[in-house]
Amino acid sequence: MMNLKTYGKVQVRRLAIIVAAFGFLTGTPSCSDLFDYSPYLIDFDESNSDVNQKNIDKLKSKSATDTITIAFTGDTHNYFDELHDFVDKVNSNSRIDFVIHVGDIADFGLPKQYLWANSYLLKLKVPYLVAIGNHDLVSNGQDAYLVMFGSLDFSFVYQRIRFIFLNTNSREFAFSRQVPDLVWLAERLQPSGDFDKVVIICHVPPDDADFDVNLKNDFYATIGQNKNVIMLAHGHQHHHEVYFPMTDSIPFVNVYGVEHRMTTTIKIINNQILIDNVAF
Repeated sequence: MMNLKTYGKVQVRRLAIIVAAFGFLTGTPSCSDLFDYSPYLIDFDESNSDVNQKNIDKLKSKSATDTITIAFTGDTHNYFDELHDFVDKVNSNSRIDFVIHVGDIADFGLPKQYLWANSYLLKLKVPYLVAIGNHDLVSNGQDAYLVMFGSLDFSFVYQRIRFIFLNTNSREFAFSRQVPDLVWLAERLQPSGDFDKVVIICHVPPDDADFDVNLKNDFYATIGQNKNVIMLAHGHQHHHEVYFPMTDSIPFVNVYGVEHRMTTTIKIINNQILIDNVAF
């Protein structure tokens, strides 16, 4: 009899062959139907691929209004009951245009965790976008994010506002002075005929220890240069706060983590920001 305590890759492979052979002889489900070979396997179907771009396309097809209403959440980790209730709350509010998740949709970057969390978000009746968080980058989580959601840095224009999603998880890139990518950010902030103002979304805020301190001052200088940023929203710290770390009074909004059963709802009316927190 095989000693279960000595399981390793060889033993698992042997067990897989035995179970597959048994299934072939008896007509029972194959080994691949009984369990995953690896928790790191990225095998996403169409509904779990290129999610951000699909939702941007949906958002751009919506009729223009004078008010943009966004429901924010983040730091899902393993709070799936709370995420379920958040989705129900959003679906009951017909005034919400779209949802922004500010990162940490997974806890340990495992593809299975990505699938679990996105299975709830797929039930939203409105488009949704997901930023990259530090927990999402653990293990092979970066590869999982790239397949499921797309680029770590991306932007789009909606009703003449450019929304910029920026990877600010410096620690996960060894404080290499490359994250966040300030050159890319500066290019997206350059004035253009298709937008008037900018909203920045990220996970780690610049005053956090996980943000590269060598880039902090340059980050502030970059987002303040063109005087077109009207708000920065972030997660990572789980509590809610509105604060103004820059002299030109750009509001920084720290979004509630989903475990608090609070959603931060932000309305943008004529480039003015109205912030409310709603229990669910």
